[in-house]
Amino acid sequence: MTIARQLAGNLLAFSRQAFPQAAYAQARTAIIDTLGVTLAGGVQDGAHKLRAVIVPSAATGNSRVFGTDLKLNALDAALLNGVSSHLLDFDDSNSWLHGHISVAVLPALLALADELDINGDAVLRAYITGYETAVRMGKAVSPFQYRHGWHPTTTVGVFAGVAACAVALNLNEEQTATALAMTASLASGIKSNFGTETKALAVGQAARSAVMACKLAKADFSAGPTAFEHHQGYFHVYNGQANVDPLPLTEKWDATPFILDIVKSNNYKYFPCCYAILSPLDGVLALRAETGLQPHEIEHIEVKVHSIRFPHINIPQPENPLAGKFSLHYCVARAFVTGTLTLDDFIDDTRFQDSATQTLMRKVTLERHDEEITHSAFVTLTTVDGRQFTLRVAGARGSSPAIPLPDNLIEQKFLDCARRVLPAAEAQALYHRLLQDDFR
Repeated sequence: MTIARQLAGNLLAFSRQAFPQAAYAQARTAIIDTLGVTLAGGVQDGAHKLRAVIVPSAATGNSRVFGTDLKLNALDAALLNGVSSHLLDFDDSNSWLHGHISVAVLPALLALADELDINGDAVLRAYITGYETAVRMGKAVSPFQYRHGWHPTTTVGVFAGVAACAVALNLNEEQTATALAMTASLASGIKSNFGTETKALAVGQAARSAVMACKLAKADFSAGPTAFEHHQGYFHVYNGQANVDPLPLTEKWDATPFILDIVKSNNYKYFPCCYAILSPLDGVLALRAETGLQPHEIEHIEVKVHSIRFPHINIPQPENPLAGKFSLHYCVARAFVTGTLTLDDFIDDTRFQDSATQTLMRKVTLERHDEEITHSAFVTLTTVDGRQFTLRVAGARGSSPAIPLPDNLIEQKFLDCARRVLPAAEAQALYHRLLQDDFR
């Protein structure tokens, strides 16, 4: 039996099980968090530019474009919402995937849910299946793809979008296998576009591709059945066969769902920048509070992170606020100056050009540490009079059950994001509807 057929059978069987309530709770939280950042992302310049290109030729339909009054066909709604969901880089992530799970699943799923008029349990069940597929695909092909320059949110996560859409559309095993095989030719995304609007564009395109693949499979469109294991297939082309372990895809999916995994659980961002920067930020802000030091008293800030996190956040001089999301130097400096980071720090050029921030940014250096723990970081402050303060951070808040998120963070984050589009009362009402699994 081919890899695509085994994967299809496993994910469909997984979707039909009785999930524990804790799995539903985790999925609900992820959906709420993602919808919040999607609403905020939809009012960014990149979202306006994309709508100006797509909407004039897009067919109308029943699928919402969040943050607007538009209703389009499912493919274009998935594209637009997928881009909005990731433009701010404020969405959740997962270390098995080495990328962002919810934006790989939800824009495609909700576009189809609107078209199919499904809600509640059906959406949650499809999301949990997409999440499981993302993790298992990540275990099969990451971290090699991440280290090699691919962006796994799109090159791996697109298959999770297909899984969720296949469940929503009630595809059979053969159709689902075809959709997965088709998607092996649609997967794309490279890390060189980090810090630009194209990073989010690839996410939106993955969402559109997931919807399209499932619809085409239902219409008996053909694809190569050995698209994964073929000598010129997905595994060989993206990974080289030696860097693949297909077992997570082909074994029985009868263990505890990965959405309940406590080792590499879903990670939520409380600052709107690259997740790899959150642990250092926690350390910098803790030392800032402990010492009471002011920016002019700092001679040097040294940060050490795991080698896998180093390359894409080592940007000493980002070109603009959006690129600043991937600059540890900017994020650390801005946080030390203001005591926090907000969405506007990555949108407003005046904040980005702040003289105190720019001066301190030149005093920040980034190095690699030799620990195996990828979440950990070391921060050392050196003052102008020679004092030093060092702190090891085990992981960002929310990276494990031992380091929980602050109370009510998801609610406050959702409301802060949603209020950029909706009046406060409407944002609050939407939040409470989502808590009741009303995603329509």
